[in-house]
Amino acid sequence: MTLPSGLAANAYLPNHVKTELDLALPIAAGNPRKLAKLVQERLHLAGHNLKIDGDFGPATTQQVKNFQQKAGLAISGTYAKSEHDLLAAPFVKAINPIAAGGKSLSTMIVAVARQHIKQSPLEVGGDNRGPWVRLYMDGNEGEEWKWCAGFCFFLIEQACDILGQPLPMAKSFTVDTIVDRAKSSGKFYSELKARPAAGKGKIAPGSLFVVRASDSHWSHVGIVTQADKDSFGTCEGNTNDDGSSNGFEATERVRGYKSKDFVIW
Repeated sequence: MTLPSGLAANAYLPNHVKTELDLALPIAAGNPRKLAKLVQERLHLAGHNLKIDGDFGPATTQQVKNFQQKAGLAISGTYAKSEHDLLAAPFVKAINPIAAGGKSLSTMIVAVARQHIKQSPLEVGGDNRGPWVRLYMDGNEGEEWKWCAGFCFFLIEQACDILGQPLPMAKSFTVDTIVDRAKSSGKFYSELKARPAAGKGKIAPGSLFVVRASDSHWSHVGIVTQADKDSFGTCEGNTNDDGSSNGFEATERVRGYKSKDFVIW
């Protein structure tokens, strides 16, 4: 098994992430479909588009060669250590530790979030699928696995791991459960409280925002990076340019306060 180069010894590496990165190399035609799928996904994320079907056939072999040619590697059609190092690099950069440097948990959450966003996490291979989704969702993927909450809690876990602190709240992949737990623990902060200028001071970077769909249902969650008078900055997953709660990427955006509540640490 081979982990990609550049992975720090103290990188945040839960078992499902290690499984994703620690591969039996080389991988080529005839290898198991699961390994072929991993190669196809990474090629696709690197701009070498192909059908993600787990079949390491002529199309996949050619796209490996195309990648090798572009990267200045020996052209073999085989996914080996050099290919693994380059195509896994975005994940390595996302999970490698950030120097603590006296950072608070709030500051570290935002720093980790921006480190991930810089690597342009995207779905690939279908709705709520691909290696980034599995990273954030404990190895799970598929239409039912909306990953906005998983994105937030992976980053919070990573920040806590760096600082040696416990999680401020138990992890959940369900936004309504996050809200219920926040209300039970006194961490819920409603839009009504956030409206006054003074109220915005309690929404520290690293807090969560939740999109209120009704009085009893919240449809989306993300991380607050900065709370201003009329809007706030975010890092969020499973969204798009329209702010969808089932988009395809993780990105930074700006949102207004209407229909937003908050979870403050």
